[in-house]
Amino acid sequence: MVAENQGRLRILLVEDDNHIGRIIELALPSLGIPYEFAAALSAEEGLELWEAHPFDMLLTDYNLRGMTGLKLVEVLRQHGEHAPMILITAYDSPDVRRHARTAGVDAYVMKPFFVDELIETVRKYLPARAEREVNGR
Repeated sequence: MVAENQGRLRILLVEDDNHIGRIIELALPSLGIPYEFAAALSAEEGLELWEAHPFDMLLTDYNLRGMTGLKLVEVLRQHGEHAPMILITAYDSPDVRRHARTAGVDAYVMKPFFVDELIETVRKYLPARAEREVNGR
């Protein structure tokens, strides 16, 4: 199920570090598209927001209190969600990467990251209608 809200892309960020969350929030306008942004501090809160009104894209940290970002992705995929889901993590290992693939993560961004790298990754996975706006079509 893809969220539709007057043509605006809906992005959910699940990040328990307020500083990193704020950096990401401040970087997103450089996408150059209309979007709505919501943030959650836990996977459980993010799941509640998603269930109330689905999003077009998920950005989630891996290491969260309670449910991990990977578990959040797994739950959303089990509910039939096909939106792009990007994992942001400082915990890189072959095991985490393998689990990310099997969970249905579309992209993997390592912390610390350059803002440009994150925006380029988000742009690469924009749903088609948002991509049309970026490219002026």
